Amino acid sequence: MEEKQSKFSRGLLLFFIGATALFFIVLIVLFLMSTFGKSEKEAVALLAGNHYAIVKEENSYTLYDQKENKPILKDVNGYFGARNIRSYVKNDTELVSIDEKEEEYTKKPLEKATQAEKDMFKKMKKLD
Repeated sequence: MEEKQSKFSRGLLLFFIGATALFFIVLIVLFLMSTFGKSEKEAVALLAGNHYAIVKEENSYTLYDQKENKPILKDVNGYFGARNIRSYVKNDTELVSIDEKEEEYTKKPLEKATQAEKDMFKKMKKLD
């Protein structure tokens, strides 16, 4: 009888040790995921079927090509998105025009913007 009780208590002890170890492993994994899994970048707007994104970084906004993972326009201060047509993103010196269907963009200085594009500036959502 004592032998059965001894095996039972030994099994119970091993179970609790294993459960405790598993619990701490899960805690460590969750901690690492929460620490290193956080992105400092936050998407403000997605354009052209999520091909392009305006991302909030520390103190500014940047337009990124998400497929190539490269910045297109830094210090973005406004955008206007028209699904299935054309979206516009600008900073103080340049304008990016995105063809929503073709998922292609053109970049030019603000001085070369057409009158229709300049009129679009009034409709743009401002970014601080």
